[in-house]
Amino acid sequence: MIRNARAHATDPALRSAAGFAEGAGRAAPVHRAQVGRWESGSVEVTHDLVRRYESVLGLPEGQLLCAIDYFSRQERRVRATPTLHPAEPPDTAETLALMELALSSDRMTGHDWDRLSGNIGRTPGALVRAGDWEHLIRRCVGEVSTSLHLEFALRNEAVARLCGHPRSGPVVARLADEALSDPGAQLYADFAGLVQYTDDPSCLSVLLKHLRDPVNDDALRAALISVTTLLRSGSVPREMAREVAGLALGHLREPARSFRVHRAAATIVRALDLPGRDRLVFGLTPAARRFAASIILEGRALDREGHASVSRQVRRAMADDVATSDPSDKVLNGLLATALGETHEESRSNALAILMISPQGRFVGRAYAAELARAHGAGDRVACHECLSVLTWLIQPEDLSIPTELLCTSRTEPELAAAVGAAVGNCAEPAGPERETREARLHSAALDLVQSVASLSGEEGLAGLRNRLHGLAYALGMRGRQDLLGHVLRAVPARGPGGGTAGADLARTTLRWWLDLPVHLQPEAALLRGTTRGRKGQRRPR
Repeated sequence: MIRNARAHATDPALRSAAGFAEGAGRAAPVHRAQVGRWESGSVEVTHDLVRRYESVLGLPEGQLLCAIDYFSRQERRVRATPTLHPAEPPDTAETLALMELALSSDRMTGHDWDRLSGNIGRTPGALVRAGDWEHLIRRCVGEVSTSLHLEFALRNEAVARLCGHPRSGPVVARLADEALSDPGAQLYADFAGLVQYTDDPSCLSVLLKHLRDPVNDDALRAALISVTTLLRSGSVPREMAREVAGLALGHLREPARSFRVHRAAATIVRALDLPGRDRLVFGLTPAARRFAASIILEGRALDREGHASVSRQVRRAMADDVATSDPSDKVLNGLLATALGETHEESRSNALAILMISPQGRFVGRAYAAELARAHGAGDRVACHECLSVLTWLIQPEDLSIPTELLCTSRTEPELAAAVGAAVGNCAEPAGPERETREARLHSAALDLVQSVASLSGEEGLAGLRNRLHGLAYALGMRGRQDLLGHVLRAVPARGPGGGTAGADLARTTLRWWLDLPVHLQPEAALLRGTTRGRKGQRRPR
């Protein structure tokens, strides 16, 4: 990690071992041979050493340390402490101050959460009331859902540590059950995903409950993904695994289920390594057979040719950049293989999070944006979904045109529109005329959508509305356009010609979720626009 960071230093003078050894005026000089020892693993890598790399290279504090934490999660799922932490013991006064901050309604930063979770994790006997555990986890999950890039990564690692503490297991199970039981919830995956970070056995029972009787496809998909993580870790007893297999196959063979549910169910079937699984694909619907067979038999949703093509694009782009063409870099190769080809979404997301805060992320993002354009032009629905699962993490501002068009046109299937909205909302686009034009387009599309809700009825129509509006609201909300969301909310009609209100009620619930967010949970973009109050309640300038 540290060698890769040095090789991509913004200042070319720091890319050589000799140049980096000088310290750039930010650290004491050392002999250049010392850099080789650090990066070869011949000496222990410590918290202070990684902080030296961040400081000398001018990187944001915690960027390398957080990436190292993500790598550690691949090997140790349940962990309450940072992988590398300061040598001195946790500061009690600092911990108490941060705890008071977290229990208040003042804003916190990713670094606040990093220090608080790290200090609590290194204090196994910490006396924290169950209600306070719940508040900490619930608040941190809320901030994760509205943060981007390093701020997201720091909070995501922090909430994993909090869930990994020996005292938090029952709280995690209760929060997951509560979210998965709510048909109007907005954060199914965020809360269901917490169970992977604890060893509490009650979490598995919660997931099985919602595999048997899900409230909707979004909740079912979240439960399937989390169960897959537990299956892959070997923590599911044989009898329960047998039941999971039957439930997953049932959902996979159900034509009415969504594409993303079918994909998650197929990934479970692969993780179970069932005898004769190659014959299971013949019991699937024609629509599910193509991608599900590829997942079950080969471990990827894209066909072999499509996967090879986009992998070559990534490699070519990296080969043209400084210091990225070494074919023997096993760590990078493994990371790319997981990010580009793994169908288990938690493992893939972990790899994509590392790339998101690493230099190579932009190459992967650009390659998948080009592949999305090709797949959309060819009408390849499965490939579009696979591209968007990567672009949600790695999309670049210069590649927003096609995703914006997909999100705003009514011809895009609703489930795909929800995935596009996540990608568009997660892109930190610079201020300027292009951004203003894009947000006006999103606003217009949302207005057109809500003005038609009164005529919607039936489960399919309401599910389509939920997906489309979720995508548009996420894109506008993450960009801080609560003003536009408020305008859309006021345009929702009261009732339809026949007196129906289901569509209008659903639209209001989705929009109000964003508009009713407490100030301390608002996306940073909303603060920068001056539409909410700042950390201590003061209004920030426009």
